[in-house]
Amino acid sequence: MYSVQAEAQGHPEKPHALAFATWMKRLAAKLWLGIREWCGDSAYENYVQAQRTNSEKARLLTPAEFYVERVNHRYSRPNRCC
Repeated sequence: MYSVQAEAQGHPEKPHALAFATWMKRLAAKLWLGIREWCGDSAYENYVQAQRTNSEKARLLTPAEFYVERVNHRYSRPNRCC
């Protein structure tokens, strides 16, 4: 059974195939966002968003300044590895 709406848009796919494709697209987008969060790629965007909602009006760091600050913070703590 073909969808009249799908045929009208020039897509002869079945309705459940379109729903599955939409679901897969959303899943891939969520997965990509999760990977960006996990590896820290979205840290600057999260920082900017947090600064905009913060009531204190501090100067916003540039991406380069933010990166240097993060690296300094990461390696300024004692490392118990060795």
